[in-house]
Amino acid sequence: MRVSDFDGLGRLTATACFILFEETRADWLMKSLQATAVRCVVASQRLDFVHEAMPDAGPVTVSLAVRTVGESSVDIVESLSAESTVCARSEATLVLWDAERRAPRPITEAERAMFESHATAQDNSSPV
Repeated sequence: MRVSDFDGLGRLTATACFILFEETRADWLMKSLQATAVRCVVASQRLDFVHEAMPDAGPVTVSLAVRTVGESSVDIVESLSAESTVCARSEATLVLWDAERRAPRPITEAERAMFESHATAQDNSSPV
C-alpha cells in the first residue's frame, strides 16, 4: 500500500478501495475468461465501510462473487479484508461493451457459464 492510500486519520481511502476492487475484478475477468482484455464498463458501484483499515493492519485481501447475471450486465459483490476482518464491501454492476458500436452487448454463453459458476446466493463473497 502507498502512503497516499491513507487519509489524514490514517484510514484506507475510498479511492484506494475502488482501485483495489477494480484491479481484482480485471484480473479475475481476464483469467476466468482467458482473455488479454475484457471490454466492460462499470455502470455503478457502491462502497460501504465496515471497519477501519489502518497501515499497520498488514496485507489486504479482496474477494468477489457474482450476485446476478443479466442480458448484458453482471452484478458483483466484493469485500476487502485486513487481518481476516472485513473492512469494506462493494457492489458493482458491469456492462459488457461493444467497442465498435459504443454500446452494451449481450453476454455470450461462455461468459454466462463462467459468471454463473462464480455466483453466490449470499452477500458473502469468496476469494478469487
